[in-house]
Amino acid sequence: MRRAFKSIMAVTVLLLVLVSVLPGCERQVTFTDGTGRPVTLKGVPKRIVSLNPAHTETLFALGLGDKVVGVDNYSYWPAEAQKKEKVGDAFNLNLEKLVALKPDLVVLAGSKDRPPSQLKDMERLGIPAYVSGPSTVKEVLTEIEALSKVVGAEKQGKDLVAKMQKELDAVAQAVPKDARPKVFFAVDGDLWTVGPGSFINDIISTAGGQNVIQDVKQQYLQVSMEDLLVRDPDVILVAIPKDQAVSLTSRPGWSNLRAVRTGKVFFVNPDLTSRPGPSLAGGVKEVASYLKGK
Repeated sequence: MRRAFKSIMAVTVLLLVLVSVLPGCERQVTFTDGTGRPVTLKGVPKRIVSLNPAHTETLFALGLGDKVVGVDNYSYWPAEAQKKEKVGDAFNLNLEKLVALKPDLVVLAGSKDRPPSQLKDMERLGIPAYVSGPSTVKEVLTEIEALSKVVGAEKQGKDLVAKMQKELDAVAQAVPKDARPKVFFAVDGDLWTVGPGSFINDIISTAGGQNVIQDVKQQYLQVSMEDLLVRDPDVILVAIPKDQAVSLTSRPGWSNLRAVRTGKVFFVNPDLTSRPGPSLAGGVKEVASYLKGK
């Protein structure tokens, strides 16, 4: 009994010593990002750099704006993001400035098939990088919840996703069950558009429409006016300001399109329809309203 008592006391003392030491140590945790890569972190990230507007918006929506120390040049929403240090963009990243911010996590946009070019820089510098690039509405919700776990805001992530899902469900219930209007989504004035597999294609489908471009493999492509006239969409959505769309609306053949003749050309908010983040629900609602002709 005495020997057992001494053993118990020894274990207790050891545990007390470990408890007193552990606060100064950081437990490593490994997550899997949206591309299947393992991401190992030393505790919960305290200094985050976001190199994608959708991720920036997500981090702020999770209540982590104070932990975001740097963003890309196009992260201007919410307004608080404009006050953060700018570190460049996907084509011109200021690595010196990024390193000076001492991030313990960098969030990047990309997929397994199209990894971001900055990923090699992060790996070379030893900076943990989380990569994700959802291509469907469902994947956006999944990725938001996954990222929330990585940054230590799991409850906020669940609450945010639940709110977005509720809004999306409301849109789905209002979508007509019969014919879906054929939609052409103009990314710019040069007839660049979206194909199947793209994020915007899924927004169109979720909102109750059918992308008129379905027989291609590309997610983004340029079509000719001749091709567009043959497809003759019921609705045209334009993702550039109306005052900048002259190159589109003045094209020969434009006035012959059914959507133009029937007044079904609408200018959408590109911030709502192009960002796979918290703005998603607003983008789906906007597109749904235009498909109804409102």
